[in-house]
Amino acid sequence: MNRQRIAFLLLLAAYFATGFFIVKGNEKAAVKRFGRARITSSGLPLLLRSGLHYELPWPFAEVKPVNINEVKSLSIGSSEMEGLDTNAFLQEVQPDSQSQFLTGDKNILNLQINVQYRISESGIYQYYFGTTRPDQRLRLLVESAASDLISRSGVDFVHPLGLAELRAELTQSTRALVEQYHLGVEVEDVTIVSVYPPVRVKAQFLDVLNARADKETYINTALGYAQQRASEARAEEQRIRDESETYRQQTIEVARSEAYRFNKMVERLHLDEQAGIQSYSEARQMALHRYYMEVLNSAMRKVAGKVFLDSGEPVDLTIFRDPQE
Repeated sequence: MNRQRIAFLLLLAAYFATGFFIVKGNEKAAVKRFGRARITSSGLPLLLRSGLHYELPWPFAEVKPVNINEVKSLSIGSSEMEGLDTNAFLQEVQPDSQSQFLTGDKNILNLQINVQYRISESGIYQYYFGTTRPDQRLRLLVESAASDLISRSGVDFVHPLGLAELRAELTQSTRALVEQYHLGVEVEDVTIVSVYPPVRVKAQFLDVLNARADKETYINTALGYAQQRASEARAEEQRIRDESETYRQQTIEVARSEAYRFNKMVERLHLDEQAGIQSYSEARQMALHRYYMEVLNSAMRKVAGKVFLDSGEPVDLTIFRDPQE
């Protein structure tokens, strides 16, 4: 009888000794005792820090150590499987690998989404004790947010023109849903790893992508040609402007030189009149006659043809009249 009692006491002591546990330096522990979370005197959830602790053994208490700095990853969907039997009418699909979404213009696309998250320090109890499968709930929330966004977007926006904007909106929507449903996690980032069409219509999607690439090529080529022509036109415009400016400057300089020479001549005539050499009117008449002869000489050199008249009547061939007459 004493042996049985001693054995019972030893077993009871060993059972209660299982209540000792160690919290690591990078972890904190949440405790649930008699089905209720332990709280501090201020009403906040109790989080045990690193060190040796004791709590009632299972099933009276439950201890959940957690590293709040650890970033967890959740993958939704899988990469494209080239080996699918396209002739089979029904194909087995794993629920965790299901990644088909319907776009707003009734097209089906496969998406692979990665979620980076960590357990919030203030939401440890919600994460561990608020639901039985928090990762599955997070998966469903992400799928719900993705389905809502993709159903309001066209296939061209999702594949692949608006991936950056779609990723930002998906991250924001997931964070809002996680906060709304008190999941106890903080979403760091939601990344759309890949977007690809179903295998049966992959060739058609490739044709569309090739056509879009050709369109961009043609547009870029046309823009390049337009820029080249615009540059050439600006260069030609600048050349004409430079030539015009040069001709204007030359004309102005020639006119100034002629005006200066004429003014000097007039000044000389006045000086001769003052000196009693010759009167101003006589000197002016001689100067005009000289200019007349210079102009006539220059004009006659440019006359290359002859005029023949057979009317028998006299003809006045005077081109310029001598100012002295």
